[in-house]
Amino acid sequence: MRLAAVLVALCVASIAAAADPPRRHFTVTWDAPAPLARLFRDNLPPPEILEGQRRFTALRPWMRDVRRRVPEMAAAEGWFSASVDIEIADDREGVHVTVTPGARTTVADVTIDFIGDIATESVERAARRSVLREAWGLQPGAILRSADWEDAKRRLEEKLVEEDYAAGRISSSEARVDAQAARATLHVVLDSGPPFTLGETTVEGLQRYDEALVRRNVDWKRGDRYRLARLTALQRALQNAPWFASVVVDVDRDPAKAAEVPVKVTVVERPSIEVGVALGYGTDSGARAEVAFRDRNLFARGWDLQSSARVDRDRQIGYADVYLPPFVSGARSYPTRDSFGVLAEHTDIEDLQTRRVAVAGYRQWTLDTIETRCGLSYQVEQQLPAGAAQTVTRALAPVANLTWRHVDNFFDPTRGVVLNLQLAAGSKPLGSTQDFIKTYAQAQVWIPLGENDQILVRGEIGKTFASSKDGIPQDFVFRAGGSRSNRGYAYQSLGVQEGSAIVGGRFLGTMNVDYVHWFSSQWGGAVFYDMGTAADTSRDWDAVRSYGLGARYRTTAGPLALDLAYADRDRKFRIAFSVTVAF
Repeated sequence: MRLAAVLVALCVASIAAAADPPRRHFTVTWDAPAPLARLFRDNLPPPEILEGQRRFTALRPWMRDVRRRVPEMAAAEGWFSASVDIEIADDREGVHVTVTPGARTTVADVTIDFIGDIATESVERAARRSVLREAWGLQPGAILRSADWEDAKRRLEEKLVEEDYAAGRISSSEARVDAQAARATLHVVLDSGPPFTLGETTVEGLQRYDEALVRRNVDWKRGDRYRLARLTALQRALQNAPWFASVVVDVDRDPAKAAEVPVKVTVVERPSIEVGVALGYGTDSGARAEVAFRDRNLFARGWDLQSSARVDRDRQIGYADVYLPPFVSGARSYPTRDSFGVLAEHTDIEDLQTRRVAVAGYRQWTLDTIETRCGLSYQVEQQLPAGAAQTVTRALAPVANLTWRHVDNFFDPTRGVVLNLQLAAGSKPLGSTQDFIKTYAQAQVWIPLGENDQILVRGEIGKTFASSKDGIPQDFVFRAGGSRSNRGYAYQSLGVQEGSAIVGGRFLGTMNVDYVHWFSSQWGGAVFYDMGTAADTSRDWDAVRSYGLGARYRTTAGPLALDLAYADRDRKFRIAFSVTVAF
C-alpha cells in the first residue's frame, strides 16, 4: 500500500510538472526618456523562457511584438519617428532595449471650420464660433499626444452641444504629422445641425408619487432655447429630492425633431415609508439608540416627514420635521426647499439639566457652492444647574446659516476650504426673555503636503451680544470641549461655572491643528494640537490646551478618527472618537 501511494504521488507530481513546466523571466532594461520607459515597463512585460527552451525561440515573438508596439506607443505620446534597437546581454538572461524617439511633435497650426446653422452669418453665431475656437485644448506649440487630441475633440463637441445644438458633432477631424519636421497640422470640422427648442415634458416611471412633484421643478416653457445646463439642473434637483433613486433627463437628438423637442424625464422611485433602528457609541455621549420613521409622501402630497427618537447618556430627544417639495426659484433657477418641525429635548451635561420644546420653520437653497438656510424658531427652555437657581427662558429668533464649500472631495477632502456663518437674534418685545444677537463663524482648511501627508486646520469663534447670559437659551450661547472641539476635555465641559454646573457663555474661541500621514490608502496616523474654551466675555476667555496622537481610517462617510488627547490644564488623558467630515 505504501509503495502504491508513493507511485501515485510521483505520477501526480509528474503530471503537474508537465502541465506547468518551470519558467523564468528575462531581465529587460529600457533606455528611453523617462515617461516612455515607464510606459514600456508597464505595458510590455519581460519575455519568459521555459526550462529547456532555446533562448532565441523564447525571445523572437517578444522582439517582434516590441518592434511593432514601441513605435505605436511612442507615437501616441508625440514621438512619431522612434527607432528600436534590441541587444541580448552576455549573461543570456538580460535584454537591453534602446529607444531613440527623435524630436517630439508639436502642434504647428489648428483650423476649426463649421457647417450647419452655426456657420450662418449673424453676430451671435460669429461670437459662438469664436468661443468654440478659443475653447480648443490643443493650441499651437502644444505637444501632440493621442490622448490629448481625443480629449480636445471630446471637449469641443461637449462645448458645442451645451446650447442650442443638441445634435452637434464633429463631422471630420484630421491630424497631419510631418515626422521629419516634428510638426502637426490639425483640422476639425464641427457640424452644429439645426438649433433645438424645448417642447413638452414627459415623465416616466411614476407609480407612488404625483407628477406635479416633477413639473414644479421645470423652469422652461415650450419654445425656449435648448440649454443643456437647464436639463442638468432639473436632473440634479430631482436627484437631490427624497422621492427618486435615479433620474435621467434628456431629449431626442434627432435633427429632424429639433423644433420643440420633447424633454423626457425617467425616474426610479424610492419607497415612501422607511423605518430605521440604529445603535451606536461615541466618546462624547456614550452608547446611544435611535428609532427613525420617514414618510416621503405625507398626505399623498409628496411632503417628506422625517422623525426620530434618540436616547444616549446625556441627551434624550424626539423630533418631527416636514419638508415640502422643492422648487426652482429666482432668476438663476436655484433649487429651494421649505420645512417646519417640532422638537422636545432633555439634556444632562456637566451638571446642567435642560428641558426644551421648540417649533421652527425654514427655507433653504443652494446657489453654486453656497448653501443658505433661513428661518424662524420659537423655543421654551427650563435650565436646572446643580447648586444654582433654575430658570425658564424663551426665544423667538430669526436665524440664518450660510455654508460655503470649495473642496476636492465632499466626504474626504485633501485640499480646500469650508466656511460656515451663523446669525440669530431675539428681542424682549417680540417674545424673548432677553435681547441678544448671536454670531458664529467656523472654518476648516485642508492643506496637502505631498501625496500622503496633509494638515487640517479648524477654527471657530462666536460671540453673543447681550447685556447678560441670563435669560438666553443654551442654543444661543457657547460651550466647548469634546471630539469635535478641544479633544482633551469632556463634551461641553468648557464654559461658565454656575453652582457646580457648566453653562454656556457669550464668547467662544477654539482652534485645532492636525498633521495626518497616510500609511496606505485606508490607514493613517495623526498628531494634533487643540486650544480654546468658552467664557462669558472675551476678557474672561483664557484658552486651555490639549494635544496628542491618533489613528485615521477612511470610510465612504469620511475618515474615522480615534485620538488619545492629553489635557494640559487637568493633566489627564482622554480618548476622542469622531468622523472627520467637512461640516
